[in-house]
Amino acid sequence: MNTYPCFENRTALITGGASGIGRAVAGKLLGLGANLVVWDINAARLEELRALAPDRIETAVVDVSDSSAVRAAAEVACARFGGFDYLLNNAGIIGRHMSVNELDEAELDRVLAVNLKSVFVVSNVFLSAPSGREGRAIVNLSSIAQRTGGMVGSIAYATTKGAVHSFTTALAKELAPHVRVNAMAPGVIDTEIQKDVFTDPSKIAAMADVIPLKRLGTADEVADCAVWLFSDASAYVTGISIDVSGGR
Repeated sequence: MNTYPCFENRTALITGGASGIGRAVAGKLLGLGANLVVWDINAARLEELRALAPDRIETAVVDVSDSSAVRAAAEVACARFGGFDYLLNNAGIIGRHMSVNELDEAELDRVLAVNLKSVFVVSNVFLSAPSGREGRAIVNLSSIAQRTGGMVGSIAYATTKGAVHSFTTALAKELAPHVRVNAMAPGVIDTEIQKDVFTDPSKIAAMADVIPLKRLGTADEVADCAVWLFSDASAYVTGISIDVSGGR
């Protein structure tokens, strides 16, 4: 039984959806009857995803910080599906491990562009797309780094996630009552992006030990939260950020 019939024949736009949390959300929404528009920079993984349901999935290699590229991809997607009902602003990078005095302008601009500028750009395109239905919703991916400061050496990342949190609160007020806007703030999740940063298994074990639930989270667990935030079950919820962090 589909516990979320609200997704059937509706369309979700997911950035950074070829792997990790974005891919997990895509899989769950597809299973619940939604059409998908997925943007990423990994062409091979996008093709693997599209092959699951070519009639219901539109994919494109898109630099989501490039407004021209985003608009062009959105035109193609809207021509196919008619518009967007849900948006997951998931694309993001941790960036290079650098102290504040080492952080050069090029690296700062790169992290800001992917993690923050893209949220403005893609949200704008989502809101400009045609839609005659109620219940539209945006979910932004923040991080518990927005309140903890993140790892030492990831100051740019933590700063962008704090900005995403503020953006979510402000946009929710601006768009109410027609579009709900919420955020998720994951802790340490067992995805490839974390494994790229933490290559030493002993460090991963040490991190798990300081989490009250004593383990890393999974992409599926974060995806379950996203599905709830998009669904009618959270119809009276807007302007919040939910920690998905095992109590950390």
